[in-house]
Amino acid sequence: MFILKFLFVLLLLGIFAILVFLFSVWQQVKGGFRRFRQESETQRKTQSDGNVVIDHRSEDEANKKIIPQDEGEYVDFETVSEESE
Repeated sequence: MFILKFLFVLLLLGIFAILVFLFSVWQQVKGGFRRFRQESETQRKTQSDGNVVIDHRSEDEANKKIIPQDEGEYVDFETVSEESE
C-alpha cells in the first residue's frame, strides 16, 4: 500500500514538473513572438495627397544614405543659348 501511495505522489510530481516545463516553454515562445512583432512593425506614413506609404524596413535602414559621401561624380554642364538667324 505504501508503494502505491509513493508511486501516486511521484506521478503527481512528474505531471506538475511537466506542466511547469510546458508553461515555461509557452512563455518563451510568446515572448519571442512579441519581440518579433515589435521589431517588424511597419512604419506608416500618410502623404499630403492622402496616399499611405507602408515601409517594412527598419528605422536604421530607412534613414541610411543610399549613395555614400565619397561616391558619385561631378557632371560639368554648359548653358547653350539658341541664337536666331
